[in-house]
Formats: sequence, C-alpha cells, structure tokens
Amino acid sequence: MDLATARLFRWDDLPEEAVTNLLSRKVITGEKVMAAHIRLAKGCVVPLHSHEAEQLSYTFSGALKFIIAGETIVVGPGELLVIPSGVPHEAVALEDTHEMDVFSPIRHDWLDRTDSYFTKAPTQPAGLHNPAGGDNPATLYRWDEVPVEAITEHIDRAYVSGERATFCDFFLRAGAIVPTHQHEAEQLSWVRSGHLEFTVDGERFDLPAGSVLRIPANVPHGATARVDTRIVDLFSPRRDDWIAHRDAYLRQGNR
Repeated sequence: MDLATARLFRWDDLPEEAVTNLLSRKVITGEKVMAAHIRLAKGCVVPLHSHEAEQLSYTFSGALKFIIAGETIVVGPGELLVIPSGVPHEAVALEDTHEMDVFSPIRHDWLDRTDSYFTKAPTQPAGLHNPAGGDNPATLYRWDEVPVEAITEHIDRAYVSGERATFCDFFLRAGAIVPTHQHEAEQLSWVRSGHLEFTVDGERFDLPAGSVLRIPANVPHGATARVDTRIVDLFSPRRDDWIAHRDAYLRQGNR
C-alpha cells in the first residue's frame, strides 16, 4: 500500500468481510488511522480483548452494550464512545447494529487476521446491567450535545478528540472553501452527503457521497463544497492545533 500519496475509496466498493456469522466489516486504513464500518446481528458478542489502539466507536443504528471495568455502557444512534489504549472491553449487540470503529494506531491484527478473540466465549452474562459511573475509563458522547462551532457563515464544525485521534463532523454549505493547508495528522475524509472537490499536493479528487479520501501527513490540501455537504474527518495524531485554537486557516477564503 502506497502511504506517501492520497488515495480515494468508496465504501460501497469495498469487500465486506464475514468475521463471524453475526459480524461483518469493511475497513479503510492508512498509516496512523483506521476506520471500519461494522454490522452486528442482534445477540452478537465481541469477546473480551484489549489493544494498543485508542478506539472511537460511533453508532449509526441499533444499540451496542460495552462492558468495561465490570460496568455497562450502551451506545445508541448518534453516540460516540472513546475507549483509551490498553483498556479491556467486550460488547453485545442489543439490536441489529451498524457502527463505525476508528483506531489509532491501526489494527495490524485485523489486517493480518490474527484477531482470533472474535471466536472466544463471552466472559459476562448477556443480561448484565451495571451502568458505568463517572470514573469509568471510557467516555460516552451524545453527538447532539457536542458543541457546534460556526467557523464561518459557510462552515460548521463539531468534534471530539481522544488522546490519539480526532473525530470531526463538518457541515460545508455550497461554495464553502477549506483553504490549502497541511498538518502532521494523517486524515481520512468521508463525504456522508453532498459533493466535495479536493486538491491534494496539486492533484484533484472528486468526492461524491460515499467517498473516502486518505490524505498523508504533512501534504498540502484544500477543498471546495459544490453543494451543501456533510463530511466526517478522522485524524491521527489528534488535532492539537484545533484544541489550541490555531486554526485560523479555516476562516480564510470564505466571504
């Protein structure tokens, strides 16, 4: 895999891997950040495991019960769970569920098929109910409660950062410009709706809905929204420049 140049993907074109008879996944990976769309049938158990990667899990539909430190956290539609690196966890699908997991660093065990933990037995009873307290190592975010920043009249942003990665939802109104810039983070940009045109190191990319563009670290890039567009950007390392409000570039080029 060439990690030095940008690469375009489409979720619909990716093969769906049947990990078990109850769980399937599609994976897009870069060098520092990985994203996976995962479908779990009701009753599916992801057995207890841990990994070096920080994990950000966003649920699109259904409900996924995580068991972390003996406590339960149910992640429903529009909610994001951040699990720190090295924290043991397991999960149970309470309904048919579609969710996205974001990892940093990437899951080499998934890529080389050494993820045999999927076939292990659960360690907790299916009906366990012990809601997590405030000292649980994982953090649950309800996306409709994450602050939305009106960057300009054309750009709105909401994001959550863990220690290693940032998960961002951008809304770009038609004509919005993201000026050319670069950063130390690798970036995966997924156009959920609308139409975006990127220029990456002088190369143009056309991104209709369903497209994902991988942009290597420290490569100049910019974008223009041809219509109202919603995009999910994933970054690793996390965007400390945003956290420190060193993001004036976003306010340039839009009138």
